[in-house]
Amino acid sequence: MSATVAFAKAGGGAAIDHPEPEELMGRVAHGDPDAFADLYGAYTGPVTRLCRRLLGSDEDAKDARSEVFLRAREAIASYDRRRPFRAWLLGIAAHHCVDQLRRRALEGRLFAPADLAEDTLPSTAPTPLGSALARERREQLLAALDALPPRHRAPLVLRYFAELPYDAIAELLQVRARDVGVLLFRAKLRLRETLAGGGFG
Repeated sequence: MSATVAFAKAGGGAAIDHPEPEELMGRVAHGDPDAFADLYGAYTGPVTRLCRRLLGSDEDAKDARSEVFLRAREAIASYDRRRPFRAWLLGIAAHHCVDQLRRRALEGRLFAPADLAEDTLPSTAPTPLGSALARERREQLLAALDALPPRHRAPLVLRYFAELPYDAIAELLQVRARDVGVLLFRAKLRLRETLAGGGFG
């Protein structure tokens, strides 16, 4: 199982029985007043989970979710219907949550130069993602993810929950695209250590 699939499954949530995005977007385009409410119902779960993983708090996630859908509604005229709606919406959510992390100024810049130095990386390290899920440790995995500091949690969530490509992650986190792999590697190591040590609530 790939890391992307593993994290997507770790995000939880059953399939949502809602109209297809194309149908909803067609209704939005034709001015249906209820269409955006239906979009909210269809995508509130994925948006809330992404915000929760990035911000680390249910309350913050609820506030962020409201803002994300407001921003999406304001930007709906610019949405390119050739692009998957879910990816577009989660991109808005990711931008908003990363902005929130910066505003908190918990660590100033999310990443210090040492965090991006390739020469300090170990030569090899097993990934915790597949093995943790294989051992049916989904809850432990999510708890360990929540316990990570923002600079480690953000790259993992953006890659495996929002499913953003490296260049989009680089733009959000204000690093070079080549640095994203370094950040993900360090974050996975930290996640592995947290899982092994049980250092989470």
